[in-house]
Amino acid sequence: MKKIPSVILLLCIATCSFGQEKTIEKTFSNVKSIQLGTASGDIIIKKSNRGNVDLTVRHSFDDESYTPTIQEHNGKLILKEEFSQGNHSGNSTWTLAVPDNASLKLNTGSGNINLENVNVELESSQGSGDIEMIRVKGEITFNTGSGDVIIRDSDGEFKINCGSGDISATGGRGDYNLNAGSGNIALKAIEGTFSANTGSGDIEAAELRLQSESKFNSGSGDASVLLAGSLDQNISVNSGSGNATLDFNGASIEGKVTMTANERNGDIVAPFEFDNEQIIRNGNSSARIEKTATLGNKNVSIHVGTGSGTATIEQ
Repeated sequence: MKKIPSVILLLCIATCSFGQEKTIEKTFSNVKSIQLGTASGDIIIKKSNRGNVDLTVRHSFDDESYTPTIQEHNGKLILKEEFSQGNHSGNSTWTLAVPDNASLKLNTGSGNINLENVNVELESSQGSGDIEMIRVKGEITFNTGSGDVIIRDSDGEFKINCGSGDISATGGRGDYNLNAGSGNIALKAIEGTFSANTGSGDIEAAELRLQSESKFNSGSGDASVLLAGSLDQNISVNSGSGNATLDFNGASIEGKVTMTANERNGDIVAPFEFDNEQIIRNGNSSARIEKTATLGNKNVSIHVGTGSGTATIEQ
């Protein structure tokens, strides 16, 4: 029996598995809201320069097993992908060019979501894909199970809940409400208001300017905040069992300072003298040390605390 060369065999398998890519292109006018749901397809959202909604669907599934559904009614565009029963080989990408102030609801099982240069109101749920936002404005809400979230040079209200992935944001300004189950949170060169919480990951924040009261909390990781300038808003940096650090980056330390640590195995470090120190006991739980100081004339509350790590303020 004549043997088939392995290269040809592999090409045959790839062709049979993924097939030829198909493309669907449509344009819609007067669309105000969009609902898109995919099983594993990637989603790309970009800016429309014409005021219309431009849709491009590319996929390599068998036409008999895969059906892109496209419906428009009274200014609402409903998009989804449907599969027949059984196993399916292939991939899909849904690209939408949208005008400013469009309302989007995106859902995907394991696809990635990418947004760039758009001003939208968005709500999204995702199983395990990654999310990337570049130069995005608007009210943005994401819930993802295990994907990573990247935000760059964006301005808006960001509500991000991530099960086990990492969250990072660089540049821009806005309100950031970030929650990670076991991932890390990294923030850099942002002006805004922050609520950053992670269960077991680290928080690393650098060059931040606070617009209003902000909180940074890690359950068992380290929490570190480096300010970009003087502090004029309330701030709280805490860790359950890791280190908690607030660095004033050369600026003066002014406000009412409260620092706490576990009495038995925690520690407190600061470049100034404290006015008061006390031991606080709460029933059967471990006692904690609380040290306070009032510095300068600013009406600012500064709290740095840890359970069993080191609470540190640096200047």
